[in-house]
Amino acid sequence: MAVPADEFETMQARARSYRKRLKVLGSVSGPVIEGNVRERLRSRATTSLPPAQAELADEIVAFLKKPELSVHQAAFLEREFFGG
Repeated sequence: MAVPADEFETMQARARSYRKRLKVLGSVSGPVIEGNVRERLRSRATTSLPPAQAELADEIVAFLKKPELSVHQAAFLEREFFGG
């Protein structure tokens, strides 16, 4: 299964937008949220976050784990989000 190309382009922009939001949060909160998202994508979240940060992390994880994405698309969006 895969998301259509036009929708996927929009999703790429959204992944970059999430990345920018974390940068705006600064050198403390941004990396903590990013680390939590990374942990949760690997099914091993150990970092507890304050409610507002947890809400943003939940939103990002749900976005990156969208079931309609192909394996390739999901990996691409993760690279866009994590900056790799």
